[in-house]
Amino acid sequence: MNAWTLIKASLAAIALTACATPPDTAPVQNEIALSEGVDWVANNPEWAEKAQQVFALATDYVEDVAETHERGTWAVALDIDETVLNNVDYQIRREQIGESYTPESWHEWTSEKSATLVPGAKEFIERVNELGGHVALVTNRADTEQLWTEENLASVGLERNEDFRVLLTRAQPDGSSDKTPRFDVVPAMLAAQGYPGVEIVAFIGDNRHDRPQPISADDKFFCIDQGGMYGTPCAQRPQPVMN
Repeated sequence: MNAWTLIKASLAAIALTACATPPDTAPVQNEIALSEGVDWVANNPEWAEKAQQVFALATDYVEDVAETHERGTWAVALDIDETVLNNVDYQIRREQIGESYTPESWHEWTSEKSATLVPGAKEFIERVNELGGHVALVTNRADTEQLWTEENLASVGLERNEDFRVLLTRAQPDGSSDKTPRFDVVPAMLAAQGYPGVEIVAFIGDNRHDRPQPISADDKFFCIDQGGMYGTPCAQRPQPVMN
């Protein structure tokens, strides 16, 4: 074999090798450290355990209420976000692009209807209904997001009329974030459904304003720890573990 033939054979081998081994064009993924609260909710089993503990305490309370109240005469009012539905995936997305909450991004998130259940919420709601109580959901989600919210709730097994009888959103664009006037409307809405004289016996939420304002010592409030992700949380942000 002459020199020119050897050269051509070598070039052919190089070409075949190049075709058989495609270049590595996959983009490099830069992992972004999540904020303390978001990481706690997303990755620490303690978050779920604490939520379940709160709902267990609330269950004990309504079981006591049911012993002294006739069926159909009492109700509980729950917030939705980080109380019934867990939106930590939204928070993760925002932090991955270096952004925080915006009404536009939140509106898009609610349209996906992909929030998951907060541990313990469904069992608590089911128990309230078994005991003869009513469930009212009072949220600062916009009224333009109400249908998506109901569909998201249905996707995790919580249906209107079967699991909750009232769902009150925040009127847009000028509705107040103060939930107190909406809490006051709940008994009238239940009366219109055939349940007059209903008393709200407990409030459950993750923010300080998920209960009537001003705060009264007579109101029974159960606080879900959402890791201080946003708003004015009713629980202290979890502290890092020191080694």
